Amino acid sequence: MSSIDDAPGPEMPQPARAAGSRDVRHVSGAALAERYFTGRPDGLRPSTGEGLLPAGT
Repeated sequence: MSSIDDAPGPEMPQPARAAGSRDVRHVSGAALAERYFTGRPDGLRPSTGEGLLPAGT
């Protein structure tokens, strides 16, 4: 998935890093849709605009 780590800017992961998380990355809504909704026979698509910010310590 090429859309992982395509955060809209360096400010998005900053609060998680400031809180002590070392492994922080942004996963865009487009990447999530591509991974989990592509090829669905019912055509269901997620809402747009959301992303995830997985972070680990």
